[in-house]
Amino acid sequence: MNRFKSVSWYIKEYWWKYLLVMLLSLAIIYCDIRKPKIIGEAVDLIGLGQITDSRLKVLLILFTSIVLVKFLFSTLKSIFLGNLFHKLFYKLKIKFMKNILLQDSKYFTTYHPGDLMTRATSDTFAMANVTTHLIFSLITLILTLIMSAISMVKLDPLLTLYSIIPLPIIFIVVVIMRPKIGENWRLVRKKDSTMSNLAMESVQHVKLIRAFVNEEKDYKKLQTAAKDCYDTEKKSVLMQSTFGPTFRFFTNISQLVAYGYGAYLIINQRLTVGELITFSLLLSQFAFPMMQLGNQVARFSQSAISFDRVSEVLEAVPDILDRKDALELKEFNKISFDNFHFSYPDMDYEVLKGINLDIKNGKSLGIVGKTGSGKTTLIRQLLRTFPIEDPNKLLIDGSPIDYYKKNDIRKLVAYVPQEHILFARSVEDNILLGKSQTSKIDLDCAIKMADFEKDLVFLEEGLDTIVGEYGVTLSGGQKQRLSIARALIKDAAILILDDSLSAVDGTTEANIIRNLKKIRDKKTNIIVAHRLTAVEACDEIVVIENGKIVERGTHNELMKLQGWYYKQYVIQEMGGNENEKN
Repeated sequence: MNRFKSVSWYIKEYWWKYLLVMLLSLAIIYCDIRKPKIIGEAVDLIGLGQITDSRLKVLLILFTSIVLVKFLFSTLKSIFLGNLFHKLFYKLKIKFMKNILLQDSKYFTTYHPGDLMTRATSDTFAMANVTTHLIFSLITLILTLIMSAISMVKLDPLLTLYSIIPLPIIFIVVVIMRPKIGENWRLVRKKDSTMSNLAMESVQHVKLIRAFVNEEKDYKKLQTAAKDCYDTEKKSVLMQSTFGPTFRFFTNISQLVAYGYGAYLIINQRLTVGELITFSLLLSQFAFPMMQLGNQVARFSQSAISFDRVSEVLEAVPDILDRKDALELKEFNKISFDNFHFSYPDMDYEVLKGINLDIKNGKSLGIVGKTGSGKTTLIRQLLRTFPIEDPNKLLIDGSPIDYYKKNDIRKLVAYVPQEHILFARSVEDNILLGKSQTSKIDLDCAIKMADFEKDLVFLEEGLDTIVGEYGVTLSGGQKQRLSIARALIKDAAILILDDSLSAVDGTTEANIIRNLKKIRDKKTNIIVAHRLTAVEACDEIVVIENGKIVERGTHNELMKLQGWYYKQYVIQEMGGNENEKN
């Protein structure tokens, strides 16, 4: 029952609907109990020859009325119960997605997309189903058992006792099988999530798989995962399938006892034929819930895993939380790294070591260095994607970064990551995704600044062209320029290009850099690059090596130092044209 705490808010909000469904369920059960009594009475009157036209009409009208009333109540119950289910299913998915969007980067290293998709769909469905359909089904079964048992006891207590003796064996089967079914279904969910992850990876990286001619290998990997999932679920289905035959077997024994002992009572004139028929019908109504009870328990066991999996996400708390007295931040003058150190969670070594750096508003900063030196890690500190051990080492206008609301800080930044994530929407929709309410840059301007105009000519439907999942229909350079346009249209105080010019040719790169200087002259631009021509015009350039700043200055100053920057620049200028990507 503790699991229902995660949906208690919904039950409290719609308690009156739950009460109404409960009352309708009671009325339906009462109708089911009344029908055998009418049939039994009719049989006795016919057998004794006491039936009259008027009495027969009364019984027929009464029976028909009960059937119609049950139909009406059943329809109303289905409507209200369906409404409760769909509302909860919708609300759970919304709460699920809202909490997912609140999580930080560390969370997504633990929970993978395929697993989260399974939780957001089948697990939330199971959770909503349990809280509405399944719980009322279980309550209806229990109430039917109770009300049928009371009616049978009124007819003959001893006959009732003898008839139901075989039925408790069903519960023994349930007690033995339930833990095994629950554990196996937990394993099914785990393997299903693994298979979903593999399928999603195959879809996302289909071009790469084809490029390396790995279709057959990838297919076999998916086939193995699918078979593993199938074998595990087959075992669960096999265990669950034993319930039905077991219940039917003991139900038949119960009916045999009822007819045998009932016949004895009729011979001794302690029971009438009509009463035995009534008892037999009531026993069937009693036995059917007993048979269904095991199935419901098994479904509850399966759904308990879904409750745990969805609750895990709904109850997840972000690592980075705003202070209660966090300040708003609309603009800044200077961001300072003061002997800043950083390690990723669950890692025992530092990625950044003693960084001292000032980022002034309106200035451009270039960050270069070898692969893995810590360039991306440094700029991601401005996005608050990971917790900072000592916020006093990263200051905004002299105050620790955690003094400000994290969303306000993120609103100041337009970020173009190394991996260009595009949605399966039109080119226009992908660009407008970055549009902010305060932006003064329109769609045409953003496209022109990103030098994307020339690409529109080659797109079949121009801005309305659907780019495909993750931009699979675009080239690497087109994806980069589209991502840059999306960041530019945000018109943020800080623009970060994280190696975002690597797939464009030298001319396109020069055009973009020139446009940035012209349009974003009064704003802060941070360019992380391997190709040094991208940062050549920056006000300051820093060279990072093994998490430390080893060189800093303007392009001319760094060239005079004749250190790493100078050597790399000479190498690129001598062989750069050969290495540029189209």
